[in-house]
Amino acid sequence: MAAGLGFKTFTTGEVLTAADVNGYLMQGILVFASATARDAAITSPQEGQFAYLKDTNVTTYYTGSAWANVDTTGMTNPMTTTGDIIYASSGSTPARLGIGTAGQVLKVNSGATAPEWGAASAGGFVGVKCTSSASQTIANNTTTVLTWDTEEFDTDAFHSTVTNTGRITIPAGKAGYYRIFGYVGGDNNATGSRYLMIYKNAVSVAESLLTPSTAYPTNTISTILNLAVSDYVELRYNQSSGTSQQAYTQGVYGTFQATYLGA
Repeated sequence: MAAGLGFKTFTTGEVLTAADVNGYLMQGILVFASATARDAAITSPQEGQFAYLKDTNVTTYYTGSAWANVDTTGMTNPMTTTGDIIYASSGSTPARLGIGTAGQVLKVNSGATAPEWGAASAGGFVGVKCTSSASQTIANNTTTVLTWDTEEFDTDAFHSTVTNTGRITIPAGKAGYYRIFGYVGGDNNATGSRYLMIYKNAVSVAESLLTPSTAYPTNTISTILNLAVSDYVELRYNQSSGTSQQAYTQGVYGTFQATYLGA
């Protein structure tokens, strides 16, 4: 039997050849009682030829080397409830994820193998504001890390009032851009200069220089930093008055802050 020749319009009185019959008229789906009957009738099947078997109610086609069943079953639908989702589980098997509850968002599970519903991340403000309960003595020409034993707020454990109290450290899940801000009041002395510096991981990244013309000078500093988890920032102070001076970091006189701006 020849392979299918496509479509042809026959004219009245035209004589059909064996090639016409085989190439045009025999390309439909032939019906047989069984695979045995099909194989007995079609001894030289052609690639793309179809045959229907009544005993199994299966449509078969010839691949060029063997008869194969046409897959008419498709995917087994695992969904049972309005709002269900289908995803590929192990071995690309269709699996059901039931609809979540109001307010939940779609996430990836801890093994990164399947989707799941979970609570949305908490929104709103993220950041920390530190102050001190007392002023701090700064020796002449000595760059000193300012410490902070009081927190006005701390949304995500950025700071500790017990360990490394001079640091604001980025916790897990909070990497991103931050506005770092600080101000510190100076002692009643207008001699020399006052430096307020922001350090990232013990390296200076911003500096505010003030040459006071009056007593009680106040330094202010602000910058935006891209910080990874475990990065830390500090405020450091230096004064060159010629003698020790107080840095006023308590109450309304001084503060150290970090505000999360986004990833």
